[in-house]
This record gives sequence, structure tokens and C-alpha cells, in this order.
Amino acid sequence: MKNKLIIITGILLFTLIGCNEDNTPIDVPQPSGAVLNAPVGGPAEPNQVWVDLDLKNIKVNQRDAWDFGFYNGDEFVVVLNTSILMAAGKTEFTDIDKVTESDVTSLKSLVGVGTFQPGNMVYVDDIKGNYQERTAIEKISSNDDENKVYLVNMGHFVYTGSSTDLMSVGDSRGWKKIRVLRNGTGGYKIQYADISDTTHQEISINKGSADYDFTFLSLTKGIADIQPPKNQWDLCFTVFVNETKMGTDYTTYTYADFITINSMNNTGAYQVMIPGDTESYDSFTKDNVDYSKFIYDDQRVIGGNWRTTPGGAKVYTDRFYVLKDNLGTLYKIRFLNMTNSQGHRGYPQFEYDVLLD
Repeated sequence: MKNKLIIITGILLFTLIGCNEDNTPIDVPQPSGAVLNAPVGGPAEPNQVWVDLDLKNIKVNQRDAWDFGFYNGDEFVVVLNTSILMAAGKTEFTDIDKVTESDVTSLKSLVGVGTFQPGNMVYVDDIKGNYQERTAIEKISSNDDENKVYLVNMGHFVYTGSSTDLMSVGDSRGWKKIRVLRNGTGGYKIQYADISDTTHQEISINKGSADYDFTFLSLTKGIADIQPPKNQWDLCFTVFVNETKMGTDYTTYTYADFITINSMNNTGAYQVMIPGDTESYDSFTKDNVDYSKFIYDDQRVIGGNWRTTPGGAKVYTDRFYVLKDNLGTLYKIRFLNMTNSQGHRGYPQFEYDVLLD
């Protein structure tokens, strides 16, 4: 048996050598840099834009094309579409049909974004993007009695008017009551209704491919195609719900021109200041990378720090970013513009270069 293995190995080696008799080096494609425009869509910023730096791929969806995201991993986690300012508050009910307007009147004044009430961060998902640690809707239990009814502020439609001012919020989408359960076949079941309804509708959502973090759902249109595969995006341009200080506590705040990183899948980044950390963007090489500065547990590393709006919307020229994707590829990224030639927001442009050995 041992002699047979030696013979087979020899044949394989001979075959491989024979296929490359001229000893020409085999070129392995390397990622390269580019200048990209992110099609956010202008002053209403109607789109979420997902960018894969390695492949130079851009995927776009309208922000109000989905309502909930259902985690495809081992745990049972549901996220809200906070890009349209959705929020959710737990009630003590387990029967969705018995929840009435009077039961949630006081909760309505709390469940929202931009209410400027201290402590209302609990009504949105973890803003750092650590969704397995905390979401507005608690993890879905296998014990149905532990899954409560939630009052959901459905946020706002994308603005469709003619204004050229920043209009990241359109008409209200109203309220729903929902309850999420496990569906008995490894997935989810969502019950939903208008608050005054005494009956509800149901949708069953199976966990999707492990190549994707979430299966996304629109209550009106069904399953929605939103995020790329989890290992095929690095940056997302979106309207975002962030925090702002309110006394000794924090409250929610709507943030346009925001950029998140794919922190759920081991993408990290940090900010480099000029002068101070380095001489310039052009002179920055792989040797200048400070690996101790990478932040992996907060999707807001770039956030809104790349631009300023007082005195006119413009990008900062005294900073850039270093990003390490889930493959370990290193990039330097700087932002070139956030407006068009008329000065209207919603037209970001950036450049990036790969930091190679």
C-alpha cells in the first residue's frame, strides 16, 4: 500500500510539473484601490449602499425596503430597520389580540428616535452593532410564554418630495404591535397587527443561508434582498440612529451621511489624524499600520467622523482611515466629497488603496 501511494504521488508531481514546463510564475490576483462614488441618492439619502473594497462591488437597496432582520446564526435575534428610525418597546402581554390602544398610550411617547428623552436607547438595537448582546426586541425564547408583544414605531418612509435640502425623513409609517416566536422548524414566526386590531396576521421565516447574517422581511412585500453575503461587504453608507448626551444619560439621534463597518464579521478600522499620526495619506504604508488601534466591536469607527456640516457640508481633510477586512487585507481610505457641484448632500465619494508588503 505504501509503494502504491509513492507511485501515485510521483504521477501527480510529474503532471503538475508538466503543466508548467516553462516555469512561468503564476500570477495571483491582488486587490487594488479605486475612487468610488457611493450612490446614496441625493439629499433624501434614500439608499443604503454596501461596499466590498476587495471586489469593488456596490450593492444598493432603498432604506424603507425592509422592516426586520432575522439572524441566521445559532441564536434567535431580531433587529429593527433603524435606518428609517424604527423603535420597539416591550409590553407585558403575550396575547397580541388583547393589546389595545389604551394599553400602549403611555409607551408611545417613549418609543421613538429623536425624542430627546434620557434613557430611550433601550428602544433601538445596540448602536455599536453588537446585536448578539442586545437588541430592542429581546432574544426569541423557545418558551413561547417568554416572548412578549412589542409596540413598534415603524419609523418613516423615504422622502419623495422635490426639496434639495437634506431630507432623510419622510412621512410616518405609523405603529404596529408584533410578537415574534420560534416556528417549530428552526426559524421564526412573526405575528403583527395594527394596534386597534383584535386579530393578527402571521409570517413564518426560515433561517437562511449561513453565508448571510440576516434574512430581511418587509411586512408588506415579504422577504427582501438587502445585505450582501456577510463576507462580501466592508462599508455601509446609510442614515443611522446614534446616541447623543442628555444630562447624565444618552438619547437617540438621527444621523445622516453615516458609514458603518462590517464589525459583525471581524472587520476593524481606526482613524489616522494628519498631522500627528503620520505625514500624509500618500506616504502612509503598511509599515505605518498600528494594529493595536483597530476597533472591531463598534460599527461606528468611521461613522460621521469623516465629515462636518456647520458652515457648509464638507469632508475633513485632516484625517483618513485604516481598515482591515475579514480576509486580513489592509486598506487606507479617505473621503473626497459628500456633495454634488450644487452643494447638495447625499453624493459621497472616496478613494482607497491596498496596503501591500
